[in-house]
Amino acid sequence: MALLVAAAAAAPAYAVTVAPAGAISLTGSTTLGKSGITIGCTANLVGTITSTGEITITSAKFSGNSLCSAVTGTGLPWTGAVLTTTGLQLHNVAVDVNVPLLGGACGPTPVAGTITENTTAKETLIGLHNQLLSGGCSVSGTLQTTPYLTVH
Repeated sequence: MALLVAAAAAAPAYAVTVAPAGAISLTGSTTLGKSGITIGCTANLVGTITSTGEITITSAKFSGNSLCSAVTGTGLPWTGAVLTTTGLQLHNVAVDVNVPLLGGACGPTPVAGTITENTTAKETLIGLHNQLLSGGCSVSGTLQTTPYLTVH
């Protein structure tokens, strides 16, 4: 699902500068696929980002239809890093889907995301495109950062 942004304890392999550093939230539509079922939810991830692109996600909540309340972020904090001006890597992304028969654990698995910065609209979007998680799961979605981030 919106298993998005997290950062490694080590500095990113590519020298990036992210501004502003500090508290961050990522909110947007996500889709989690498991056992042939697709669940569309709004993800709300909260954490921090450093000026060197290290990200830590400390809270992952999902809302929307009734199945979304059955999705729980696990193994927090998730960590990762902004690797380039257009991409990031998330580590140990994991959720638990608490529904009978079709539920279970998804992840922990590394996930790659894209970064799109729209300077005119002052928005930064994180894209997850059919990322496969262990447990027979996949996640896609687009999350907007608050605050707007610049990545150089």
